[in-house]
Amino acid sequence: MTIRRRASKKAKNGYVYEVNFQYKHLGVTEHYWKGGFKTKQEAQDHEDLKKAELCIYGKPLKECKKTLKQIYDEFMVVAESEYQHNTIYNTKKVLHHWNGKDAVVDLGRMRIAYINYNVLQNYFNLRKQCGKAINEDIKSCLGRIFKYAIRQGYIQSSPLEYVRVQGIEVKKEKHVLTYLEYFSILEALKNKNTFDWDAIAMAVQIGFYTGMRISEVMALHKDDFDFDNDLIYVHRKLIYKGLSQGEFRAVDQMKSKKSKAYIPMPKDLKEAMFEWFKINPYDRVICNEDGNYFNPDSVGNRLRNVSNQLGIPFHFHLLRHTYTTYLVNAHVDVKVAQELLRHANFNTTMTVYAHVENEKKKSIVNTVFGENLAKMHKNKNTLS
Repeated sequence: MTIRRRASKKAKNGYVYEVNFQYKHLGVTEHYWKGGFKTKQEAQDHEDLKKAELCIYGKPLKECKKTLKQIYDEFMVVAESEYQHNTIYNTKKVLHHWNGKDAVVDLGRMRIAYINYNVLQNYFNLRKQCGKAINEDIKSCLGRIFKYAIRQGYIQSSPLEYVRVQGIEVKKEKHVLTYLEYFSILEALKNKNTFDWDAIAMAVQIGFYTGMRISEVMALHKDDFDFDNDLIYVHRKLIYKGLSQGEFRAVDQMKSKKSKAYIPMPKDLKEAMFEWFKINPYDRVICNEDGNYFNPDSVGNRLRNVSNQLGIPFHFHLLRHTYTTYLVNAHVDVKVAQELLRHANFNTTMTVYAHVENEKKKSIVNTVFGENLAKMHKNKNTLS
């Protein structure tokens, strides 16, 4: 008998079950034992699991006694060599959502061996009144930890695989800047008449004419601009999340291989850069009056304050969305757009294109069946 019942003073019914069997590993007879099961079915399920492991791995696997938080701590030690800074920062940022007294379920104190689909699905169900975006971030971060745990042999598969995330979706309408709005913001920035505000205005111009991300714009050096061939070499980004200003640094580790590329420098931007290089004595293109990097988050706040006063919805990434929309409206081939936007995944470009095209279709239908029909109806009434 591999499953046995034995007396126990601690058990309510006076007995517990144990799993006890022998097996051969590399020609040597080994012994497996585990007790403390409340029911015979629990013992049977455990035996089935261990014998399945025996078939697959040649021996039953040892149960990992480490908690999820302990494995998270291990993961963070090695993560820096495998993941980008922002990914690590985001993993740290969501820790309190699943670890500690503030979490709806303190997953951090649980042994990873006991965290299964039901535990995780229940956890996310309890968070369904929270934002869906943050819940998806939590799932992604937990996924990285489970992936590490698999590599270390702590677990054999990710319990997150079939977990579904719910939550409140906040849909924000993506505004596209008109030329008039863009120039209004630019003029307001330049009218501040300080080196810092002029630098921020220059950053906005670069974002508008290239669609570059703010971390890329802030990391530009003067030698990245090729005025003879009208090109900008994008190959650095600024690391700043969770760091003090003195720790900011520009690195060659880009978002993807496609992110590193030469991109065209339009004529208007080229002329603006010529003038800015005469004023800016530093090698860093976008910097404060002391030549130090700006904090992109701080720049974003300053830009929002200015744009709010003008009544224009604006944040820096909106420049990238506007750039993309202008490409779509100009009927630029989607493969060319992918190169200009430096998207690693073709589907990302297609998704953006589809969104903008759908908005154009809505506008056309509303025009045809709204304004045009109203005019036709008005003309018909006039004639009759």
